[in-house]
Amino acid sequence: MVNHVQLIVSGRVQMVRFRVFVLKTAQNLGISGTVQNLPDGTVRVEAWGDRSKLQFLLDSVWKGSTLSRVDNVAEVWDNKEYIESDIEDFRIIH
Repeated sequence: MVNHVQLIVSGRVQMVRFRVFVLKTAQNLGISGTVQNLPDGTVRVEAWGDRSKLQFLLDSVWKGSTLSRVDNVAEVWDNKEYIESDIEDFRIIH
């Protein structure tokens, strides 16, 4: 079963290579999805995969990249289908 989690990450998470950190972590785990900066200064992560791998991603997001500071991670878990049928890997949305 493919699980889905949406994360909204707040803190110092833009302009600190946070999206690249999430991208590399997700790719190493074989998770599909996206990461993008939002206008309010937060970062949204949409990820699909095995629940244990998604949990590892969540734990990693809380730690953050070297220059980031994660203050909060709002998470929503569900069995949502892929938003776009062509998301077969993990990518940054610019």
